[in-house]
Amino acid sequence: MASITSLKTKVKTKVKKLTVLFGSAAVMTLGMNASAMAATMYDVTDLGNLGQPFTFGYGINDAGQVVGSSGIVPNRAFLWNSSSGMTDLGTLPGGTNSYAYDINNAGQVVGSSDGAGFLWTSSTGMTPLGTSTANAINNAGQVVGGENRAFLWSSSTGSTDLGTLPGASSSSASDINDNSQVVGTSSSRAFLWNSSTGMTSLGTLPNKNTSFASAINNAGQVVGNSGNSNASQGSRAFLWSSDTGMIDLGLPPGRFPASESDWSFANDINDLGQVVGGSNSGLNGPRAFLWSSSTGMVDLNTLIDPGIRLDSATAINNQGQIVANRRVSSFDHRTYLLTPKSSTPVPEPLTTGGSILAGTGLLYLRRRYGRLHRSQNKPLQE
Repeated sequence: MASITSLKTKVKTKVKKLTVLFGSAAVMTLGMNASAMAATMYDVTDLGNLGQPFTFGYGINDAGQVVGSSGIVPNRAFLWNSSSGMTDLGTLPGGTNSYAYDINNAGQVVGSSDGAGFLWTSSTGMTPLGTSTANAINNAGQVVGGENRAFLWSSSTGSTDLGTLPGASSSSASDINDNSQVVGTSSSRAFLWNSSTGMTSLGTLPNKNTSFASAINNAGQVVGNSGNSNASQGSRAFLWSSDTGMIDLGLPPGRFPASESDWSFANDINDLGQVVGGSNSGLNGPRAFLWSSSTGMVDLNTLIDPGIRLDSATAINNQGQIVANRRVSSFDHRTYLLTPKSSTPVPEPLTTGGSILAGTGLLYLRRRYGRLHRSQNKPLQE
C-alpha cells in the first residue's frame, strides 16, 4: 500500500509540474505571439517636418498621400508622398498659416489658410473657395466645411448653405462621401445630410446628450463620438448605419480598469468598415486604436514595433494605411504612416499579459471634436 501511495504521489507531482510547465509555456507563447505580431503588423514611417519638430497629419487618399500641418510659427499645410517626402503647400495670398485637412484620389487638397477655405491642386496651387475652413473633399471634387454654417461647395454651383437641425443655431460639416452624403454636427448633435432629405439628426448613445460626426464612408456608415455636457462623465466612439442606428464601440483593452470619465473618439472609417481613432482609458494614457467588426477595438500600439507610443489615429484609406500621431512634448509632435505588411491579418485584441480579450467595441480629436476641430485651426492640447 505504501508503495502505491508513493507512486500516486509521484505521478501527481509530475502532473502538477507538467501543468505548470505547459501553462507557463502557453503564457510565454501568447506573449511571444503578441510581440511577434506587434513587430510585423505594420511598417511605420515617420513623415518628418518642414523645419520645426511639430507635425500633425489629418488625411490620406488611396495612393498613400498624406496631408496635414507642420510647424509652430508659422504653421504650414503639407502634402507628403513616399517619393518626394513633405512639401510645403504655402498659404493664400497675404496669409501666414495654413492647414491641410483632406485629400482625394485625384490629389486635390482642401484646408484653411488664416480662416479661409482653400482648394489646392498641383497645377493651380492654392486658391480660395470664398468660404470658411474647408474640412473634406470627395472624389468628385465636392468640398464641405464651415464654422457657423455647414456648406457644400462645387466648382459648378459654388457654396450652398446646408442649414441646421431644427432649433439649432449653428452647424459644421466634417466629411462627404462619393454619394454626396454629408456628415457633421449641429448644436451638439451629429447629422447626416443628403439632397433629398436635407439634414437629419443621428441622435446620441444611451445616457449621453451630445454627439459629433467625424467621417462617412461610401456605404453610408458614420463614425464619431457621443458624450455628455459634463466632460467628467466620459464619452465613447460610435458607429452609425441606417440598419443598426448608433453603436457604442467601447474602449480598447488595457492594464487598468476603465472609469466613468474615460473616452474614445472615432476619427475615420474606410469602405471596408475599419475605424480608427483615439482613446484614454483607466491609467493607460492616450492610445490610438483600430476597430473592425471581427476584432473589436485594438490598441494600435500592440501592432507595431515597441518604442513608439501612438496617441491617436486620424485617417485610414481603403488599402488599410493609417495616419497616426504622437505627442513627444509640447514642442515635439510627430506623424507616422502605418502600412500593413502583406498577408498579415489583424489579430484579436491582446492585453500586455498575453490573455485574449473580446474587443467590444483621443488624444487629439479630429474634425472640432474630430474633423470639426479643424475649424479652430489647431490640434487639441493633451
